[in-house]
Amino acid sequence: MEKKNSLLKDRRFKYGSLAVGLTVAFVALVIILNVVVYALAYSYGWFIDLTGTQYYGITEASERYLNMVLNDGVKIKIVFCQEKDRVLEDSAGYYIYRCVETFRKAYPNNISVEYLDVIKYPQLANIYTTQLGHSLYTYNIIIESNQSTSFRLLTYENFYTFDQESGSIYAFNGEMRFTSTIVGLCTDMPICYFTTGHGEYVGNEDSGYSALYDMMLDAGFDVRTVDLSTADISEEAKVVVVNNPIYDFSAAEVEKLAYFTGNCQGNIMLFLSPEHQDNLDELKEWMSEWGIGIENGQIKDTSNCLDTEGVHVVSSYPTEDTFGPSLHEDLRTLESVPKTVINNPIAITHIWGESMRDNRDVDEVLLSYPSSVYCELDKPDTRGVYNLMSVVKQSRYDNITQDRINNYMLVTSAGYAEDQYINSNAYGNRDILFAYVRQLGKTIVPMDIEFKVFASEELDITTAEAYTWTVVLTAVIPVCVLAVGTAVYVRRKRM
Repeated sequence: MEKKNSLLKDRRFKYGSLAVGLTVAFVALVIILNVVVYALAYSYGWFIDLTGTQYYGITEASERYLNMVLNDGVKIKIVFCQEKDRVLEDSAGYYIYRCVETFRKAYPNNISVEYLDVIKYPQLANIYTTQLGHSLYTYNIIIESNQSTSFRLLTYENFYTFDQESGSIYAFNGEMRFTSTIVGLCTDMPICYFTTGHGEYVGNEDSGYSALYDMMLDAGFDVRTVDLSTADISEEAKVVVVNNPIYDFSAAEVEKLAYFTGNCQGNIMLFLSPEHQDNLDELKEWMSEWGIGIENGQIKDTSNCLDTEGVHVVSSYPTEDTFGPSLHEDLRTLESVPKTVINNPIAITHIWGESMRDNRDVDEVLLSYPSSVYCELDKPDTRGVYNLMSVVKQSRYDNITQDRINNYMLVTSAGYAEDQYINSNAYGNRDILFAYVRQLGKTIVPMDIEFKVFASEELDITTAEAYTWTVVLTAVIPVCVLAVGTAVYVRRKRM
């Protein structure tokens, strides 16, 4: 007993026990605090975006567009089609979740987030599947608004852009996709049709849609496909896109396009390839009525290009005070003007010159540089400046309102709308198309929200620029170093 009492009175025991007790208490407190903070962060979406590119954040550009439509009384509901835990476990879903939480925190009175396990509770998804006509998947995201009778169905893939060649993820597009979808649901969503049935590049839900298709979604359109051989173009549609047809349109199909542009004041975007020009007689005949001709050859430029063969041609920007150049006026004011690149550009001719005919004006949007050549089979190459993108404006007056009404036909190469150029912030291809879309009467087009690129080692210098830098790095700098070294050697030798 005496030994026990002496042990309890021992200084080392007393203070040692106190230290151990404090340590245990401190560790327990830390664990409790971690549990509490995690629970609160989990419930309320607390996080700090420490990523260098601010992948999850909302920029001032998004806030500007959202502030236009998220007024008092506007409610946006974002529904993940699986449990929250499953969303967080998925790396693709995690980025989207963080982005959604940023939007919700910025607009707590307008945006809410819900989680619906469509596998466990399929009956709760009936409200959506009945309208869709098919089942929902766990990778779906539903966005709906009390300002619209319809909703938007997206997939995880819609929030990412992919490298066309490798198929790997190139950038996160959450901010643009959420902003454009919300703006579209809160305003009138004009219809955009992509034609099918002629080998056009459109894509589908399984293989993924083209970058051009996704871009029109970002522009706030209700994007659909139409086979003109079996269906008509809705008179409510705003624009029809023909993206790289391989086979010709029938006379009846062309008549539907003509009715759409003539009677419905519809707009057309044509993306054509040089290798398929011989197959498009009906379509080209109709284009000639708009004052646009297409040559069978192809434009190449071994100086102003991004490849060694001169096929990925860099365009020049005309600066006249006309409609065509106005589509890239904002681009030309930037400190570093982005390049606009076209793969395998077609040669566009203006049948009427620049004069008006049948209330139609034709104008250049993009030109080649003087170093470009026109190449056609069995004919000598011809050097010169060629039209790479043209637009025709058709004007008329409304007999009832006496307002001036314009509609447009935009024509360029299919290589202009390739995924690698539409999906990249480094090029101006996307910006010019957004500027064109703004002219179609869609006033709110979120065009200045950039992709959040994960990692980019992309070079966008031309062949001529690459040659210049090669000379500088391999010849000029070594010669300068040699000259300085020689001068120092001679000077020291004389001393």
